[in-house]
Amino acid sequence: MANDQKNEWSARLKAFGMIIKLSNDLFAAPDFTTASGIAVNSSRTLLRYKSSTMLEIQGGKARVVTPFAQVAVNQSTNEAQAQCALCEHLELTEKPQVLTLADCSNLDQRAGVALSQLIGDRETMMVVMLAPPPFLGKVDFRLVWLLEFPEEVPNFAMNAASILVRNYAEALYCHRCCRASGKARLRSIFRPRKVALYILLAVIAALMFVPVNESVNAEFVVKAPETVSSYAWFDGPIAKCYKQDGDRVKAGQVIAEYDTSQVAFRLANAASQVREIEKEYDLESSAAFSDRTRLGKVQLIEARLNGAKVAVDEANWYLAHSKFIAPVDGVLALADGRAELLTNRAVRTGDKIFDIYTGDGNVAEILVNERDSSILQGKLDATLFLYTRPDQAIEAEVTSISNYPELTEQRVYCYKVRAAMNNADNLRFGMRGIAKLRGERVSLGYYLFRNLVIYLRWI
Repeated sequence: MANDQKNEWSARLKAFGMIIKLSNDLFAAPDFTTASGIAVNSSRTLLRYKSSTMLEIQGGKARVVTPFAQVAVNQSTNEAQAQCALCEHLELTEKPQVLTLADCSNLDQRAGVALSQLIGDRETMMVVMLAPPPFLGKVDFRLVWLLEFPEEVPNFAMNAASILVRNYAEALYCHRCCRASGKARLRSIFRPRKVALYILLAVIAALMFVPVNESVNAEFVVKAPETVSSYAWFDGPIAKCYKQDGDRVKAGQVIAEYDTSQVAFRLANAASQVREIEKEYDLESSAAFSDRTRLGKVQLIEARLNGAKVAVDEANWYLAHSKFIAPVDGVLALADGRAELLTNRAVRTGDKIFDIYTGDGNVAEILVNERDSSILQGKLDATLFLYTRPDQAIEAEVTSISNYPELTEQRVYCYKVRAAMNNADNLRFGMRGIAKLRGERVSLGYYLFRNLVIYLRWI
């Protein structure tokens, strides 16, 4: 009995000496990271835990400070994320908390899930919050020590942990919250490299407020002020095209005409049927005066006569619309590009035959990409540069902007901006170039941020 009591006191003295040594080692550590590593790894001899981790909670978010038996800290591991989730959603107290899987149902749902991921059926988790010492004043973070035991937490471990926590808290918070002297802080802040960096950052920040013109480069094409199109009236072959692409035409001139030989045959056949039915109608009408039974036949013949006259009218309509007439004066633009390609070609109803560019002067149709459309909200200035005359700037005045974007040949949705070209001579319709659009003045910071967001969305 005396030997047992002697052994117990001997074990207590050894544990107390180990507590003092560990506490002194933490205070003597050169920095916070080293001190935290000593607390996590060297306390195992005394407390007999399976593993432990030191975490820091600040602003409701937890992060792993020192893992057990690891040099580098990896916040992305499943274990680290589960430990952070447990500390964030667990109601922490200054007294050590012992948790098992049976306690998962009593905890916050997210804390319970995190606890179930960290320990097994027979394992136990001790959660110890290290309270900052009062002499440090207000501290905006808390340190939490997680200890995992293979089975139940021994009584001596609970008692030793309660004593260790006070000394560990003073050492770790002192390392973490140490402040250099005012003169040393000034020397650290105003080092030459840092001063140069501060000046550079100040210049960059000032540049962000410099007003610049919002500008966009877009492709444009030279067009006539007005375009009048002509389409096929009905299905049929084109007999001849009398004008070439690019010719100047007058209103009323014949541009092309259908092959009407088949229509003329149908007209002659329909006219012959009308004459034949008219004679039959006259004979039957005369006979009907003496024989009233023939009145029904007369009515049938009259209906046939009306149908034949409709066929004649239809053929006459085809003949009346067999010629494509220029509706206005202007420059002819054939849909096929050449008269030879249109001749003897069979067209369908609604096919475009030609365009006529009319009006005085030229206009530029500028295609503004939909992602650059913010420039269209204010006043807009345009300067044009033709591919054939890149050294000459053509000033243009914006006259209209389309209300919605249209799908272009490049399969890109663009707004169409029309601009009147000033002092532009000897231009041909269809010439292309680059238009530089300038909008209202915005800050450089907004301009760069907007373009960065558009680029990131694009990729």
